[in-house]
Amino acid sequence: MNKRASSPQPAIPYTALVGQVLLGHRGRKGLHQNDLATALGVSQSAYSRIEQGDTTISISQLRVIARRLDIAPGDLLREADGLAERLRMQGVVVSDEKGIQPAAVMIGLGILAAILASSK
Repeated sequence: MNKRASSPQPAIPYTALVGQVLLGHRGRKGLHQNDLATALGVSQSAYSRIEQGDTTISISQLRVIARRLDIAPGDLLREADGLAERLRMQGVVVSDEKGIQPAAVMIGLGILAAILASSK
């Protein structure tokens, strides 16, 4: 008997949502990753991992980034929470953990990209 493998449930880590929010605000401000990396005292590649959602940030780091972006830290998190809710309505699991199947994350990122594109 030949069983088809079921598709993974779309999923995305919350850190990736925060990263996308930071990326959007940085782009609107016309800043480069290196500008925020310098403000944090980290390398550009370390900051890139923050925007990709591969690295978590501390509250202190969030405050530094928010100050540089001229936005309240709470507003950044509210925006990420809003994206999380929109994704949940599309059947995407928003996880606090990073150990999600890569295929599930790719599907989740695709849905997130569609949401962000429709918001512009």
